[in-house]
Amino acid sequence: MKHIAVIGAGSIGRRHISNLRLLHPDAQLYWLGATGVIAETERDADILYPAHSDELLSIQPDYCIVASPASSHLHFMCALLAKQIPVLVEKPLAASLADGQQMQQLCLANPQTPVAVAYCLRFLPALQQLKTILQNGDLGKVLHINCQVAQYLPDWRPGKDYRQSVSARAELGGGVLLELSHELDYLHYLFGPLQLHYSQLQHSGLLDIDVEDQADLLMSTQSGATVSLHQDFLQKTVQRRCTISTTEARLEWDLVQNSIWLFTGSEQQLLFSEPEYQRNQMYLQMLTAFEQQLSQTGTTSTVLATVDDALCTLTLIEQGKQQASIGPITPQQQGS
Repeated sequence: MKHIAVIGAGSIGRRHISNLRLLHPDAQLYWLGATGVIAETERDADILYPAHSDELLSIQPDYCIVASPASSHLHFMCALLAKQIPVLVEKPLAASLADGQQMQQLCLANPQTPVAVAYCLRFLPALQQLKTILQNGDLGKVLHINCQVAQYLPDWRPGKDYRQSVSARAELGGGVLLELSHELDYLHYLFGPLQLHYSQLQHSGLLDIDVEDQADLLMSTQSGATVSLHQDFLQKTVQRRCTISTTEARLEWDLVQNSIWLFTGSEQQLLFSEPEYQRNQMYLQMLTAFEQQLSQTGTTSTVLATVDDALCTLTLIEQGKQQASIGPITPQQQGS
């Protein structure tokens, strides 16, 4: 019988518990609230622990998913790796680069204990097809990549005050750069390490939160392609897309419509379309990939994000914050 633990009582923790029960109906599931008490009605788990309970470590689960606020990831990683418990840690890796670097050192000191980071978009079939297309090289040299992600924060968690959510609170690792870091991860996955050239962060004041609600980054790939990324918590119509321009064509990946279009001259072709895709499948595939890595000693998934991958993303975020032009843009600034 499998013994699996989840730390974190938020929506992603609930999703992981539900998916683990789906994958392993007979498993013993343990659920620890990182900051609060889990309701007794949450019965997908077999055993519920209050926040900060040390009992979880004594059961030595087969692995643990850390889905607590990013600001507490380092704390839980220290305890779990000390017991040689494999960890799948939710994104972002940590709330600060310093914490992320300590986590990397912990992993280096415990090389026999597998650790991966839950950047689940890597398991989207559309992203896998996009990666294959780019690796084929038939479209020539990549010139420019433009990414946009916009989701209205008050709509994220219906029935809850968004201002009290992890996304809205700096001390828990909120803000668009950390909360919407999937784009930085999949760009790294597709194109390799990125170099940051310019960053602008904005606190619009429209949401009454103490973190940046808009970010614009200008970067480049090692091959010289330029990369522009826009993120915001403000647009009420969800959008998530990536446009890749090459010397021979243009690819447009729409993550909301779950489609990939190819444009060559005056022609266009639909390369991928799966509008009925159930997004929970990518979470299930991610869990399966991590479990396969645990069962096949010495092997690592080519899709799962590593701690080193996630640290690259965290480094870009830290650089974006340090180098940023920050603040609301006034009408006078817009007209200057």
